[in-house]
Amino acid sequence: MKLEAQHIEKADPLLQEALKRATGDEILRTVMVLSPEREPQSDRAPEPHQFSTRAAYRQALIQHREHQLAHALGSIMRALAALSLTVHGGRMSPTVVVEGAARKILQSLECPGVRHASLDRPLQLIAPRPKAPH
Repeated sequence: MKLEAQHIEKADPLLQEALKRATGDEILRTVMVLSPEREPQSDRAPEPHQFSTRAAYRQALIQHREHQLAHALGSIMRALAALSLTVHGGRMSPTVVVEGAARKILQSLECPGVRHASLDRPLQLIAPRPKAPH
C-alpha cells in the first residue's frame, strides 16, 4: 500500500514497513496513542472525606477518570469503530490496542485523534542466566 506523509508522521518504522508490504486485507494489531479532541472535563474529582473507606474512594477515582476519558476520547473511539476496527482499552489512559485490516489501519492514521501508532509484536522473553557456582 502507498503511505502518504500524514501516515508516515504517525506510524513507527515497523508499522510503516508492514503497511507498505500489505495488500490491504491482512489483519494487523497496533498500539495507538489517541489525542483527545477536547480536554477531559475539569469537573472536580471526588474528595477522600466523602467516602467511608479507602477502597470506595479509590473506586470513585477510577470511575471519575473513566468518565473523563470516555467524554474526551468518545468521538475518536467511534471513528475507529466506524472503520470496522476492534479497539481495546482507552478506559484509564489514551493508549489503545487496535486490530483490523491493514487498509483500515492506514485509514485510521488519517483521523486527527490518532497521534501515534506502533505495530504490536510478540515480546521475546529472555531466560535469566544461571548463577555460576562460587
